Amino acid sequence: MTDCLLQPATRDIDHHRLGELAHRIWHEHYPGIISREQIEYMLATQYDTETLSHQQSEGTRFVLAWIEQTPVGFAGVSPDEEAAEIVWLDKLYILAAYRGQGIGRRLIDWARHTGAELDADALCLRVNRHNTASVAMYEHAGFEIEREDVKAIGHGFVMDDYVMRMPINQA
Repeated sequence: MTDCLLQPATRDIDHHRLGELAHRIWHEHYPGIISREQIEYMLATQYDTETLSHQQSEGTRFVLAWIEQTPVGFAGVSPDEEAAEIVWLDKLYILAAYRGQGIGRRLIDWARHTGAELDADALCLRVNRHNTASVAMYEHAGFEIEREDVKAIGHGFVMDDYVMRMPINQA
């Protein structure tokens, strides 16, 4: 496992780093899964500094994964607005060059710990059904597919996802 440092991402500069990482990672990972137009739309609506700051003010917790002086990935956990026993792993992204080194496992462990701090029983996430590598990684980490969900997100785009769930107290 690669030695990485997880640091809370709470400041504007951290949110800026999250946005920069998201742009790099999404352009590495999502072509062929969703259109470039949808990638640009989702980045523009979800990863600007103001949006990330607002998400934090609404309860989302972000963490950056660092290797030496380089941010290589991040995660975000949000409480469910309707079900206090659930938290959402809204974001988990790692630069391609750093995948397969245990960083994803560290970020999932952080998400479970964060969920436990929020008194949740389950960690849920949405993952594109055609993102087979990520689906397999989440299943390997202990998530199970709960259902399929197609959700309109604007401008004619949809998220065609699996909703996956993992118990917080799972070893």
